[in-house]
Amino acid sequence: MTNSSDSSQHHKKHGKNIILVWMEFIPFALLYYVIRLMPLKLAYRLDGLLFNLLFDFDYKHRNRAVGHLLHAGVAKTPEQARTIARAAFGSFGKLLVEIVKMDQVFKPEMIKILASPESYDRTFGEHKTNVIVITAHYGNWELAGSFWATLSGYPMVSIMRPFSNPLIGKYILRGREASNHQSISKEGGIRGLLRALKQGKTIAILADQHASVRDGGIETTFFGQPCRTHSSPAILHLKTRIPIVPQLTRRVDEEGHFEFILGDIIDYQPTGDKEKDVHTVTQMYTTALEKLIAQDPTQWMWAHRRWLNINRKP
Repeated sequence: MTNSSDSSQHHKKHGKNIILVWMEFIPFALLYYVIRLMPLKLAYRLDGLLFNLLFDFDYKHRNRAVGHLLHAGVAKTPEQARTIARAAFGSFGKLLVEIVKMDQVFKPEMIKILASPESYDRTFGEHKTNVIVITAHYGNWELAGSFWATLSGYPMVSIMRPFSNPLIGKYILRGREASNHQSISKEGGIRGLLRALKQGKTIAILADQHASVRDGGIETTFFGQPCRTHSSPAILHLKTRIPIVPQLTRRVDEEGHFEFILGDIIDYQPTGDKEKDVHTVTQMYTTALEKLIAQDPTQWMWAHRRWLNINRKP
């Protein structure tokens, strides 16, 4: 447990005043416990109301999401883009409810696996191994780690970004981590992930956000538009020869049912040209995530500044 001195040093380092930290945390904690006490459907309704209001009043992120949907060609008209964007806002609101109620929502029997015979066999079937899971900010990505570890029997390790508010972060991590699911810091994370793979663990990486060149981002194409994608999963795959599995966790209803969707296994044979191989594998899992997201785009976070040629300078 972090003592008060350590906590103060953390706030100073990250520039957030301790008073602001508590001003954010107190209403969060109140809402957290209210949602904990609510039935799931009622909590969804409350959060749906709040996120509908957020969509109407958050001009910046609403317009960005609408613009991205049109830019990606997923929506053909502004009206269609607004409909999908509003649903995406609502999906994120449901995710927050599910994080708070994770121990109440997480029931393996309520999750249906959708996968090709090969993908299922290599991940949960007779010839299962540890794998590199590539996923996205889609549906309930927080549920994926614990579920995968429970079903496959392989402990899961995932990357965690530091929370700007450590008190809120501590509450969120209660639902994310379990005895078979560990989160490690983004700083120096690739070494930790490599170590985990060598120990026979499965790792999970969110690979759908912009990655700077400094962070190992390389140019790829996503929904027909240029972007930069984290290449670390490709590097780990080529170094260890452990297969990559694209994966999304899609919400089905308001009863706690989800679909665990697996793309085709990526098991690339290196050509000897390391730079080319890294780029090829990175594009392969970027394209795989695109195909999975396109099946139902209403559960992806379209407000992400993902592309190089819209809302971002190249």
